[in-house]
Amino acid sequence: MSELISVIVPVYNTGQYLEQCLDSVVRQTYTDIEILLIDDGSTDGSGAICDRYARQDKRIAVIHQENQGLVMARRKGLAAARGKYVGFVDSDDWIEPEMYEYLYEKIREYRAQVVTSGRFVETGESKEIPDHMISGAYHPMKDDDFCRHMIFGENKLIWGITPNFWNKLFERDSIQKWQSEVPSVITYGEDDACVYSCMAYADTVYVSDKCFYHYRVRDTSMSNSRDDEYFTKINLLYLVMKRAFEAHPLADILLKELGCYMFEFALRGINGLWGLRTDLSIPRHWIDIGPLLSNVRIMLYGAGLVGKDYYRQLYFMGLGGNIIWVDRDGGRLREQGLLVHTLEEIDPSKIDRVLIAIGNGQIADEIINDLTGLGIAREKIYWQEPRKILEQEIRL
Repeated sequence: MSELISVIVPVYNTGQYLEQCLDSVVRQTYTDIEILLIDDGSTDGSGAICDRYARQDKRIAVIHQENQGLVMARRKGLAAARGKYVGFVDSDDWIEPEMYEYLYEKIREYRAQVVTSGRFVETGESKEIPDHMISGAYHPMKDDDFCRHMIFGENKLIWGITPNFWNKLFERDSIQKWQSEVPSVITYGEDDACVYSCMAYADTVYVSDKCFYHYRVRDTSMSNSRDDEYFTKINLLYLVMKRAFEAHPLADILLKELGCYMFEFALRGINGLWGLRTDLSIPRHWIDIGPLLSNVRIMLYGAGLVGKDYYRQLYFMGLGGNIIWVDRDGGRLREQGLLVHTLEEIDPSKIDRVLIAIGNGQIADEIINDLTGLGIAREKIYWQEPRKILEQEIRL
């Protein structure tokens, strides 16, 4: 015996795509569905298209409201939904005919609260992208590995499970609970705040590598816009997710992943979405030159602010064991817990390269003279004026 699935479609000014979207929903091979179209104050005729489809298919109901945003549109749909299970489709996208039949089979088979699948990204060409987690059933309340990779994959470069509503089927009571926790004013990460919490607290989540959902990438002004309130908005997202994760049995893991997630949001802001105009861009990827220097003995001269920054970089490249850290004030710095030597304690014959971590060029020249006087060849010694990331022209 089949059970009712409610498919919620928030609609706002997507008239040119809406018919393709609705055709794909009404043609689902799983027919025991109700289709709730939430017209969120559209001004382009989308509301009239919704009404026309409702006259043609008794499974469709239309709710017209003044524009309140995506969170409130989804909330209105959930309040009206009668199905035991709920799915969502964005009104400028479309879905494969068998999507809900397949997701329903899995949610029933594994008694899951959430079933998630992959997606097709449509940019003029269609690219199939499954989630980066092995297909199967997971139990997030006690599964360390799931919680560690739910947001990011193994190498933190890609999503583990995409946080979108639209490629999933939810148990209605579960998603409604978490949707009610999301403030309507959230404009960054509104899907993420709800979906990740819902999955984290589910008894069972089933992950499928099959793809059914076609996500249309549109060239909108939002992609190039700047927002002076960006960091205020992502901080709200952080507080909502932090509050949800703190009560979880595996909170330590989830909060650590949340930190990585918010760091990604911060990079997006600094690299363009924030209102500040700069030449500054912080790269997401870095090249590990550690293997190239693995057999090189390096003297790092200088333990001030520049020296400490250089030391951290070399250490994270895996070169901590290759570094001999030197400073004229090495004795006092050792008393502070730093592994710093004085120049007199070093055997110059055991040094392959010298990196001078000093900002002042005149002092660097004096150090170079001292080092060559000890017999270290000049070609082994490297200094350049340190470059600070923020030493770029700032344009407001």
